[in-house]
Amino acid sequence: MPLFTENLLTMFHFTENQVVQHQGITEQRWSIPELLETFDPLPGEPLAERNAALVRAAQLAAQNPGELSETARLHLDFWENFRPEKISEHTFIYEAEYPFELTVNNSGLYYKDVSGRYYYPPGSVNEQIFSDFWFFGPAWPIPDLSLRTRAVGIIKSAFADAGCPAAQAHFELFAYPVEAPSGLSWEEGDHVRRDFVDVRRFGIEMGYITWRDAQPGISYLSFENFLNVPPPHHSWITPEMRTAMEQYIGKISVFALLRPAPAPPAPPSPREKMDRSEALLRQQPESEEGASLLISLLEYEAETDYWRNYVFNRCMHLRDNHTVQQFIAERLRGDNEIHFKKSVDVLTGWGIYGDKDLVDRDLLLALNWEDATANDPGFQEALEKVMRIVLRG
Repeated sequence: MPLFTENLLTMFHFTENQVVQHQGITEQRWSIPELLETFDPLPGEPLAERNAALVRAAQLAAQNPGELSETARLHLDFWENFRPEKISEHTFIYEAEYPFELTVNNSGLYYKDVSGRYYYPPGSVNEQIFSDFWFFGPAWPIPDLSLRTRAVGIIKSAFADAGCPAAQAHFELFAYPVEAPSGLSWEEGDHVRRDFVDVRRFGIEMGYITWRDAQPGISYLSFENFLNVPPPHHSWITPEMRTAMEQYIGKISVFALLRPAPAPPAPPSPREKMDRSEALLRQQPESEEGASLLISLLEYEAETDYWRNYVFNRCMHLRDNHTVQQFIAERLRGDNEIHFKKSVDVLTGWGIYGDKDLVDRDLLLALNWEDATANDPGFQEALEKVMRIVLRG
């Protein structure tokens, strides 16, 4: 029979493969996998009915487990093995700068704001479903590590199989920082409304103040919730704020891998390559890096012949650079007619600038493209002689 509930302005029901939740005049549809893996599913509904809905979603999801994400499979395992009726009621009173009361019973967890700092009037209660506490941490700060450990132990005792994967996958239990935070406050806005975020020793306060509201709107986020709830929740926390908070807590968010990788640096432009090459070659004409950068400018010859002309003309002044020698030798042996003829021009330039072995006009005239493509013996003889000159030490 379809589960149906009505709670003031909210209600939901199961269809064949999803849950439809009505909130006033709006409607939200949850797929079964989405219902299992989402933080704070079916908000606004009574805890007992949310629990029943998640048990039903687990039963449906178990029919097609291959469609589930790793997160959804853990939640499925949780609701297949969890027996809330085994939990007896426990109540704890503690301080997190302001007094709170935590109650754990067979419906879920209840946080009472005793002072009324966060919810008016004093004594208002916020609820949390078991699976949200188990995987994402307490909804409100619980400073005492022993109390968090006790709450985890109470819930763990209700698993039918204490060795199942979900029973081992609760949020990390760790001690909060000893030192009070310094400089971890952010604020923006104007005289009409100011939004703020303040890191306290026991959690993160965030809220807003307006000129017309006597009571500011403030909420209090636990460190565990901050670290474990995935995007897009807590979208008001900027990457810079998150990094500073993680450094203070000494923990990295479990979804850090979801953050986009920093964009790779933009490749240097042809002009930047030319300037870098020129700087290196002026400082050291034999620079291998400088010559490699120079030759790489041939990547752009399809765009304009400027870069091809620049590369070969610059090579005329680099006779003793071994990288350039190898480059010219390769082009003389290659099948690119333009590069071949430009390389012969480079040899002519080397002769003009002082290489006496390359002043031999007949030798250079023997290096013509037509004889090269015809595999002429005279060309091959001239080429081998030139190779010995070009590649000398």
